[in-house]
Amino acid sequence: MPTTTQLATGLGGAIGCDFRNAQQQLVFVEYSGKLSAVNLFPAATTVDSGTNTVLKGTFTFDFDTGVQGGPAASADVQWVQDTTVIRQMAPLNSAKIINLGAVSFNGITAANLQDLPYATTPIIGNNNPSNVLTVNDVFAVLTTNGNYTKVQVVAYGYDLTINWVTYRIASGYSVLGTGYNQPEDVKLSTDGVHAYVTERSGDLVKVALTKANRSAATVIATGLTAPQQMFLDEAHNAAYVVEYAAPGSIVKVNLTNGQKTTVATGLVNPVGIVLSSDLQYAYVSEQMTAPAVGRISSIQLSNAARTTVASGLTEPFFLTWADAGQDALLVPQRDPANSIVSVNVTSGATNVVASGVPVRPSSVALPNPGEMLICSNTEVEEIAFTTFAATGDLLIGIGLIPFDRINQAAGPLQGMANTSVDVDPPYWVKNVPFGGTLPIMVNYQAAADAGAAYYQVKVDSVLHTDSWTNYFWDGTGNVLETITATKIGSSTGCYPVHPVSELFVWESPALGDMLDTTVLSNGPHTLQLVFLDTAGNPISGLVSAPLILLVNNQSCIASISAPVLQVAPPVTADTCGVLHYGSNTTANVSIGFTASQPAGFGDYSTEIVRGGTQLSFTPALPSGQVGSLTSTFTAQVGQLLGTCPTAGFAAALYVAATMTNGQGRQSQYDASALTAFVLTT
Repeated sequence: MPTTTQLATGLGGAIGCDFRNAQQQLVFVEYSGKLSAVNLFPAATTVDSGTNTVLKGTFTFDFDTGVQGGPAASADVQWVQDTTVIRQMAPLNSAKIINLGAVSFNGITAANLQDLPYATTPIIGNNNPSNVLTVNDVFAVLTTNGNYTKVQVVAYGYDLTINWVTYRIASGYSVLGTGYNQPEDVKLSTDGVHAYVTERSGDLVKVALTKANRSAATVIATGLTAPQQMFLDEAHNAAYVVEYAAPGSIVKVNLTNGQKTTVATGLVNPVGIVLSSDLQYAYVSEQMTAPAVGRISSIQLSNAARTTVASGLTEPFFLTWADAGQDALLVPQRDPANSIVSVNVTSGATNVVASGVPVRPSSVALPNPGEMLICSNTEVEEIAFTTFAATGDLLIGIGLIPFDRINQAAGPLQGMANTSVDVDPPYWVKNVPFGGTLPIMVNYQAAADAGAAYYQVKVDSVLHTDSWTNYFWDGTGNVLETITATKIGSSTGCYPVHPVSELFVWESPALGDMLDTTVLSNGPHTLQLVFLDTAGNPISGLVSAPLILLVNNQSCIASISAPVLQVAPPVTADTCGVLHYGSNTTANVSIGFTASQPAGFGDYSTEIVRGGTQLSFTPALPSGQVGSLTSTFTAQVGQLLGTCPTAGFAAALYVAATMTNGQGRQSQYDASALTAFVLTT
């Protein structure tokens, strides 16, 4: 179910907003005359910390004060010893906890800690192979006092040695500038340092965010009639603004000279506006004169033709596209509804996304997958649409790798698979990225129990429409079925949710997609499943937790040079591949090679074969993880020949890619090289 967090309160009428992704900052206007901001990851100060602290068995610990075994009411965790074997790190009181695995302790920041899915489930610390509190394991605690702690295991035993740091997070709210005359909306410039603000008094102004008082702003245009939301099109030097007062117009403003052009008129109390990506249509929210008759209209900009998309809304306010595909709009409904609805722009179908939000919601922003920020009259609220947890995560995992064996903590291991923490897992991998075609495993039972009939697969909020096959038992035999994405209602890219009664007539009961990652860029990507009802409407809050995957589909590189006899001067094998060593059996033969993978995701090995016999050497021939590795492997003539006066050899280099699709290593990205030579007198 969604969880809500109040980010700012006591505001003077928060209305329009925009989001600065690089700074993770919501910028918004307050009707009382302010340009304000809320940082999602505000500054943090260290409350307390400890190095090599010994947490005694059975004792409690308060991470806010560093007190061990103190008053139970203020403690955050207890290192529980049920038996000599069964142990656990249990959260106490209102504290919550999450295990992060063997990640960089120093690399975890206070900002990272704020966005973790803390829970009350204890962490297993058993004195057997099931223990996850191993040396260098890191876990995080949301303390009883609301602070954030990162903890590293230094030594494991009945007593646990830990390093820990507790952070207090400052208020994220700040006022950037004052002196505005009833500001209605703000949109950020693509330069990242300026903003445009509409004022109900009739002005459109531009201001630097570092010097954001109204007195420092540049007036772009004046004489607008009660301007409300605007859509910024800096690429074409324009802003589109709706004028609330009669005659209810869309006005295009030239951002250089302030020239105003009326694009459409005759709208009824228009408040919100967005444009389609092709800039051919404007979508406008209109507030009619009677309650519960608000509507969303589509305006064709070339001829001002208006089409009703949806009606029956309650005081609809500013508009936001719900996704990159622009299939639906998010619309705040003011009191008495006080909700956020999704409106499909093709069918007009509406779906309540969030109800019971703070009074008079005006605008929303979507900073990250599964997260919504709402500006209401006196507060800014965050809604996190978390995993449907009644019977497990809706996204089970990738192939044989469970979702919680894919590192989500910020740092160099984020998005990599690691099942090495388990004893004898079905598929063993350690800190490897994903590549190739990924089997996406879906919890159909949880989805069906929640009323879902269909689902969509999104990567970075973009729909994917892969097809795949699966065997289906029809009562007499297995039939190979091809599953393809279909359109349900107005929603595209829909796959059916298997009913529980059918789950085990499918050969792979949980298979829900074969995701082709070769169409993605190399780097981190966010996978999420969105579930829909029988009409193709998204079900409020029924989405999988965002899962970050590190994708890499780059091939390895292997090259090997001709062998060289290290005498004075060195001699390279001739065109027939022959090296003449005379009687010098102590001379070395060296072979240069290069083993690499653009991102370092590969392991290499070398070998030398004489005749049909693989040779072994002390020290061993080089092998290991690749970088941009150029090296040599060397052996003495006598070692190579053994008892043979003349012999033929093959020297081989193999570079194995470490990427996985969740079921196997992606060997299509391997590389190899081979050279042959003869040693003779």
